[in-house]
Amino acid sequence: MGNEAATFDARALSELLFRDDVTPSVLEELFGSSEVGDELLRGERLPSRWEASLLGALLGVDPAVLTGAKRPSLGVSLRLGTAEVEHDVVEPVEHAMKLLTADRLTEQWGFCTPAEDLSAFPVSRRQYKPKEDGRTTAVRLRARLDLDQLSPIEDLTGLVEGMGCLVEYRTLPKNVHGISVPEIRDSRKVWAVLINSDDYWALQRFTLAHELSHVLYQDSGQIIVDRAQTSNAIPEIIADSFARHFLFPEEALEEMLEQHGRSRDLADVNRLVASIMLTYGISRQATLKALRDSKDALAPSESLLGRCEDVAVRSMMASVGAGTAWSEMAEAEGRRYASPRLTEHVLAAFADNVVSLPMVADVIADGDEVEAARQLSAAGWDLPAAAEG
Repeated sequence: MGNEAATFDARALSELLFRDDVTPSVLEELFGSSEVGDELLRGERLPSRWEASLLGALLGVDPAVLTGAKRPSLGVSLRLGTAEVEHDVVEPVEHAMKLLTADRLTEQWGFCTPAEDLSAFPVSRRQYKPKEDGRTTAVRLRARLDLDQLSPIEDLTGLVEGMGCLVEYRTLPKNVHGISVPEIRDSRKVWAVLINSDDYWALQRFTLAHELSHVLYQDSGQIIVDRAQTSNAIPEIIADSFARHFLFPEEALEEMLEQHGRSRDLADVNRLVASIMLTYGISRQATLKALRDSKDALAPSESLLGRCEDVAVRSMMASVGAGTAWSEMAEAEGRRYASPRLTEHVLAAFADNVVSLPMVADVIADGDEVEAARQLSAAGWDLPAAAEG
């Protein structure tokens, strides 16, 4: 623990007190002595265990962190400005931490739903074969969840939340597809996964499956940010392979090729690609990659796949009579969707007066209490006039 203790010292405590606007008068009232407060504010020493217990309650920080006995959490690191978080994702990461806090508190009050425990799920870890690892893990998970290899996954959000994760769709920086933030609770990790609602729907699904791989592999780091640029990092290669095979297994690809027969021209390829995208809910990029990787004799030629790639997706869908279906699938793009699992828990807790409106607002309205009150009133909740206005 020696190295971890060195990550939080008396100067860090002083900075934390300063950033949280803890004044000498507050500390004097807390400890009954101005001397103790002055020493802590000047960064001359860390608090005793008794002092840390009082400070921890005031700051909302684990007392063991304040004594230097435990590594600072992501929340403390963010407040200190020491977290390894790039500037453009600080706000969504802080939001994810609020979701995890709401989840932890409602769970402590007994508002929770049984979840599939995959903490010991046997992911594949073959050295130097990350793509094969991703595919094998996807096959294993579909088998564990009793999903037929030919069947599309319709409610991917519900499936991931059924594993204990929190999934929210919200606007993220333009070049960020997804963010995963873990929280350690006892001996387990709980994850909040944010998906960019401005991405088109098939990419959102692929990103969510990609983030699920990070959860299953318990990939390290305070947070995981998946940006638009490709990465050769092994966890990212595994996650991309997992997402493709989890959403669109090899057996499903073979079945689609058999049904469509040999593609002789661009129109044939467009029909095949559109059918795969709409049936299995994956992006065109993922579809074309699956077709290029296929060893099946019925797979289209590279030249035809290249020509398909040059056509705008909406135009491609319209050309094969699937324009309306594509537009209907895209209706939810750009909209924020709160975590269904957490929404259910926090509203149940709110109904029992266990949590307050601000926490409900963090979950359903991005912290906007007025908007949260409006949504609750529209749903038939009888709120006090002060809460509504």
